[in-house]
Amino acid sequence: MREVAYKAFWFMTACSSTTAYAEEKIVIGSKSVEPFSTANLSEWTIGLFAVLVVIGIVAWIAKRFSGFGVNQVGHMNVVSGISVGHREKVLLIRAGEQHLLLGVAPGRVQTLHTFEKGEITDIAASQTSNFQETMRNALSKKAEQ
Repeated sequence: MREVAYKAFWFMTACSSTTAYAEEKIVIGSKSVEPFSTANLSEWTIGLFAVLVVIGIVAWIAKRFSGFGVNQVGHMNVVSGISVGHREKVLLIRAGEQHLLLGVAPGRVQTLHTFEKGEITDIAASQTSNFQETMRNALSKKAEQ
């Protein structure tokens, strides 16, 4: 019986030697030899997707809260505006009691017209959604004078 136990011990030792367990388990993408293997491509795809999601979230937050803390409590505000090109705008601005028509382009702001006090009524200036009507009323008043 002792001989059987002795032989079983050596058999188990031989089977469980370090050479039997020398090969490590391969984690997906960690020990792959081919750079275009499915494991590597899936790991790169997931990483790229995660980076794009983070960039999108940061861009959304920046756009959402870009006006945070900016208020129009002062004596100057934009009454209305219209885009006249890809990067050009025309803005009607009220500064105190006076209204200014400004042309805005990248790197340049130019005064197109300065309206006299009372030339644009406060009722028309408060209607910020209809720029064309406001300009038509202001120009027709100027033509009548």
